[in-house]
Amino acid sequence: MLLSRVISKVPLRNCGKQTAVLKSKLHSSATPNPSPAAAATSAKPLYEDADASLWVRSPLQDVSTVVGYTVPEIIRENLNGWGHLPAFECASTGKTYTHDDVLRDSRGFAASLIRSGFKRGDVVAIVLPNVVEYASVLFGIWEAGLIASPVNNAYSDEEIHRQICLSDAVCVVAEAETLKAVRKSKERNPNIKSIVIVGEPHEGCHTYKEMAKSDPSGVTFFRGTDVDTTTQVALLPFSSGTTGPPKGVELTHANLATNLIQCDPLKGISLMQPYSSGKIQERHIGLLPFFHAYGMSTLLHLSSYVGAHVLCMRKFDVDLFLQGVRRHKPTALHLVTPLINHIVNSKTYGKSELAHAHTILGGAAPIGVSLIEKLLDKAGKYFFFQEGYGMSELSPVSHVLLPETRNTKIGSCGSPVPGTITKIVDVDGTTLERNQRGEICVKGPQVMKGYYKNEEATRNTIDADGWLHTGDIAYYDDDGCMFIVDRLKELIKVKGFQVAPSELEDLLRKHEKVEDVAIIGVPHPENGEAPRAYIVQKANTNLSEDEVNAYLKPLISKHKQLRGGIEFRKTIPKAPSGKILRRELTDEYRSKHGQ
Repeated sequence: MLLSRVISKVPLRNCGKQTAVLKSKLHSSATPNPSPAAAATSAKPLYEDADASLWVRSPLQDVSTVVGYTVPEIIRENLNGWGHLPAFECASTGKTYTHDDVLRDSRGFAASLIRSGFKRGDVVAIVLPNVVEYASVLFGIWEAGLIASPVNNAYSDEEIHRQICLSDAVCVVAEAETLKAVRKSKERNPNIKSIVIVGEPHEGCHTYKEMAKSDPSGVTFFRGTDVDTTTQVALLPFSSGTTGPPKGVELTHANLATNLIQCDPLKGISLMQPYSSGKIQERHIGLLPFFHAYGMSTLLHLSSYVGAHVLCMRKFDVDLFLQGVRRHKPTALHLVTPLINHIVNSKTYGKSELAHAHTILGGAAPIGVSLIEKLLDKAGKYFFFQEGYGMSELSPVSHVLLPETRNTKIGSCGSPVPGTITKIVDVDGTTLERNQRGEICVKGPQVMKGYYKNEEATRNTIDADGWLHTGDIAYYDDDGCMFIVDRLKELIKVKGFQVAPSELEDLLRKHEKVEDVAIIGVPHPENGEAPRAYIVQKANTNLSEDEVNAYLKPLISKHKQLRGGIEFRKTIPKAPSGKILRRELTDEYRSKHGQ
């Protein structure tokens, strides 16, 4: 079997000399005043049903819903001797915030928001790149009892305006590069009462720096014990879910607090360790966008929870990223497929650049076995490659590959995190056994409250029994490790047979002349649909369609051949998370072919 059962009952560490007076209650615990980490441990199964024997649970001890806590409260309680250490450092300017700075400024910002008249439940949009102030802004919004709605700072003006409107934001936090778009939105949207600028002052804007200096004395900050944290929304990111346009994902304080404890390294989830006197501080490269669920949960929440040092990068720059890796010497690298692709195909990365990393973490989009193996080969296979699975609707983590696998399950997203149950179902909802492919369904305390003002989309995603239908196709092996096959909506149907784009992409990435690739399904007169490839060639190579088809012919079944054609291009359209934007390629194809 995969793993021995690991039981962790390590309590949350106290803040300084102060004895923590912990006020949360746990749905499944009668113990008074437990810490979030200790109280969330439950030996009981969370759910039972007729088909429970086919469900897959975590091999680690269960975690139940953490109530009565916000993420900033947990981080404050967990602070243990690392307040003076760097928390967030700008890779370009060297500007640095310590962990104490983050918590101090978040309280000042919260006090200013409260004094400005914002009320509990008001939404504040954050349109920022990965600046060192991001965590203080986010935590301050929560400490004021408000809801944060992170926005992709690379969006077009219209996309920024659309999300601000859909979220019903009354305040927007921006910086110089996004201020123009936010001001345009404010002119069209009377709901926006004020703009807060991070950086140099601008006319008509409140300055974050001055707000963060506000005296918190006499201000009553929001506490998790003030409300039912299982219903009080904290975060409103936007996601397309399984299909359709972006929708606001309502994540409660309990969702976020519980998911943080579910991913606690001390529970056996990872090799990452909290800082303690005399030990090395964990170091991360903060390139994953903070507005994205993956970046926010790992680089803001979890890094603050363990006292790590994050080198923040506003955007990807080849030279700056390389310099950052060499100077910062990350102990854990959080990567997505394009970054792994870059490292694997760049001659500037070798064993020395990766020598300090005990773990490389991948997620947000399918990576593929071949790409992971190339990365391991380049680094000498001395680190642990940890892949995970989740989505915004899951706060965001539901699966993690556990360290004890030691690279024996390459390509797997691992097992459910503690307190999570999952099942694989076929098209009629029947629960499937191990090694059978179907849709992933998840139930646990990290499942979102629902989609904001969209009951129909919520019902289509979370069924009457509380199972969240992910829209992803996967199977569990005999050891309870999950392997993603593809997106439900992206499967190509060829004469009734299913073709997974990621399978063909993984094969093509192994070709010595292929830099990147994307596969979509296009209409075919005989087969219904056929796979079509979009290929980026490596520099100074010459690749032909005949060469590609000849390479694939012995590797795949006849119905998987690229009868939809091959197109060579300079780039593959991708989201900041690394997911291939197949919809853009499909729309482009239809436009060219009059469909």
